[in-house]
Amino acid sequence: MKNFGLSNLHLVNPIAILGPEGRSRGSHAQDVLDSIVYNRSLEEALHGVDLSIGTTAQKSYEPSNLVRKPMTPKELSAMVRRRSGTVGIVFGRERTGLTNSELDKCDATVTIPASLEYQTLNLSHAAAIIFYELHNTAADSSTDWFASEQVKKTILRFLSQSASLSGMEDYKQSLLIRAFRNILGRSGLRHREGSVLAETMRRISETLTHVKSPEDSETPSAVPESHTERTEWTPKTVSKPRVS
Repeated sequence: MKNFGLSNLHLVNPIAILGPEGRSRGSHAQDVLDSIVYNRSLEEALHGVDLSIGTTAQKSYEPSNLVRKPMTPKELSAMVRRRSGTVGIVFGRERTGLTNSELDKCDATVTIPASLEYQTLNLSHAAAIIFYELHNTAADSSTDWFASEQVKKTILRFLSQSASLSGMEDYKQSLLIRAFRNILGRSGLRHREGSVLAETMRRISETLTHVKSPEDSETPSAVPESHTERTEWTPKTVSKPRVS
């Protein structure tokens, strides 16, 4: 992390205690170790992150397992280029990595292309490769702010409501939401795009609600009005990728 200008480290329920040996291995990165934030859950660690990326060495060839359809580090680097916001890179356990349930909490996934004979890298090596690729984007001036976690959740909520109102089966709804979340995650959705999409999904859901139940015309607004003001679309200060 120190090599590539990163300093925001979050740990989720770590089983190891950072002692003298760990600090000695940290060498000149003592400031990173001093600033560690301990979290009780992955949800807590990802709170406030605009774009969360889970790491995995395991690809899935099952059409239904959409959480293990990852991008490469180069693709991730290209996606976040010229964007402002907080990016959280989530690494799993050294031996077993992240579970499907944990990956499902992330906006998208990334994997490092490796030999089919042995695809799993040590955690430190995997982190270094991903950090290097992200570091290559650091010099680019940001032009757009990532769509916030709230905006993306709003889009998915109204999409889910619309799918339900249309009569779609539950298992297909689940696949739809995961597929759409993959699209949002891989696209590096801009805030203005997200606001427009959220409002569109709200109108679709509202229309379907009226068709199903004409007397019930109350549907909550997709995005608070302040979120669609032009000031929200102006570039903000670049946040460095956050590592959880």
